Amino acid sequence: MTRAEIISVGNELLNGSTVNTNATLIARRLHEMGMPVLWIQTVRDEKLAIRQALDSALSRSQVILISGGLGPTPDDLTKPVLVEYFKSQLVFREDILQKVKERFEARGMVMPEINRQMAMVPDNAEVIPNTIGTAPGLLFRQDGRLIFVMPGVPREMEVMLELDIIPRLRQECPQCQTQTDLFRTTGIPESALYEKIADHLQNFPDYEIAFLPKLTGVDLRVIRRDEETQRHETFENFKKKLYNLIGEFIYTTENLELEAVLGNMLREKKLTISVAESITGGLIQDKLTRVPGSSDYFLGGVVAYSNASKIKLLGVQPLSIETYGAVSEQVANEMAIGVREKFGSDIGLSTTGIAGPTGATATKPVGLVYIGISYRSRLMVQKYLFGNDRETNKQRAAQAALDLVRKNI
Repeated sequence: MTRAEIISVGNELLNGSTVNTNATLIARRLHEMGMPVLWIQTVRDEKLAIRQALDSALSRSQVILISGGLGPTPDDLTKPVLVEYFKSQLVFREDILQKVKERFEARGMVMPEINRQMAMVPDNAEVIPNTIGTAPGLLFRQDGRLIFVMPGVPREMEVMLELDIIPRLRQECPQCQTQTDLFRTTGIPESALYEKIADHLQNFPDYEIAFLPKLTGVDLRVIRRDEETQRHETFENFKKKLYNLIGEFIYTTENLELEAVLGNMLREKKLTISVAESITGGLIQDKLTRVPGSSDYFLGGVVAYSNASKIKLLGVQPLSIETYGAVSEQVANEMAIGVREKFGSDIGLSTTGIAGPTGATATKPVGLVYIGISYRSRLMVQKYLFGNDRETNKQRAAQAALDLVRKNI
């Protein structure tokens, strides 16, 4: 097994001001390609700390990925340490300097003189292009080991990893055969999901199966290695049974959020949608419009937070609010109808509920949410009971609303 290790450089990673998302992404991508990370080191921007991290990594790992400390300022020490460590000489690269200048010019800025340092690279390292930033990456080879060095800026690191480093590693490690499949679910907690499929999973002991819960759902990740990647019929049987057990909760097998999946469905079916939000406060509309091209199907929405706005903007009957309350099946229904008629959409979607921590009554607890759908001639309202946390209730209500539309169309 090829052993991989990550070294993250940066004081900000150790004092709590920055979350180390780089290490998380690198570890996940290497794991998916069949090269699990066995160690992760996080060290300060100090020469001794970086040297000691390199010493220990080179003593036990074949692939080492370093992120951070490649910038031009004095506190960026990774490149100077590597030059000394690998007995390099810095050489000037005019092509790199030109690309750095072009980056600044594209932003209407003159390149600061300090950025000339970006064009000084070790003579015994291979340069890895940085297609969206200024600090190039580096690749050192020593005694069969690969040492990749990347910028600490997350987006720059991610692009470099995907465009260059992962393809290189696949060439360097042809025996790392792996296949990763993702089943994204929503509307069911992790424990309930496991109970539904536990017996089925026992029939596939060679599959590496992980449950990855988050606020809006649970991802089921299945990794197959070596010969298992070629047993296509076996995996098709696995998928068929999985869908029989939990298919109603699976919204995609791609790395897409629910709003993107729903957007594709609406576009394919040539349907339009409008949204009336109370408890979610515009969150559903924000999710829908995160998707490029959402204007194809999203016509608009209303945040009707007060009772007066529900009446004035959506045509909710005052008597309905007086009789049943703003958080009720009846009001959710009228909000969905009102927004659909207001925008002339095929689907009207509404949310009303008690986000908390205040506003609850003896019969209406914090976390109570009603979601309404008016779809052509059909009407429906679904009741939910979430939890006690305000932000969690808003996020779950928005996710549940999008999923309810998905299931209905």
